[in-house]
Amino acid sequence: MQRVYIFILLSITCLLVGCPALTKKPVAVPYHQLYQTIEDPEVQQFLDAGLQLLRRVHGPLEFSVNEVLLRHSKKNGNGYRYAIVEGFSLTEIVDAEAGIFAIYISVPPSHREFYLLLAHEIGHLKQPSLVDDWAMEGFCMLFSQYLCGQLGHDWSIWERRLHADSDDPYARAYRRALRQR
Repeated sequence: MQRVYIFILLSITCLLVGCPALTKKPVAVPYHQLYQTIEDPEVQQFLDAGLQLLRRVHGPLEFSVNEVLLRHSKKNGNGYRYAIVEGFSLTEIVDAEAGIFAIYISVPPSHREFYLLLAHEIGHLKQPSLVDDWAMEGFCMLFSQYLCGQLGHDWSIWERRLHADSDDPYARAYRRALRQR
């Protein structure tokens, strides 16, 4: 019953005062400024090791990578004003000339899949201009598996998922990359 009263009170308030509305993000506002920063020394060490491995084993990279802004794709205080999505993982070119990129991860560092996702996104730094390219996704899955294996992070949850779901496009890309290795 109390919930009904709260709902009615909020509804009346919205009618009288107006409901707060999310606005469209202005073009001048960079996305990386709207999501939570990941500042964790262990995560930074993983990123540095991953970049070093990517350069050594799969270099040269498409662009020089001078800075990677790590973000949890959850809105920060500035992001709550805007109608932007949350809960995604991707690599964004912030400034290719300056070598600045942003990596967004859908889960926090404490989540069991965080490092698997981060390793996958580090793989995208090989050729970040390739978007919606399933060969690149397959490469990133293999790189994630290799990097996690090198740095002692369990990749078996993804391995089981990729082998269990033959319709998953990431599973198909992974199997295709395995065959072409």
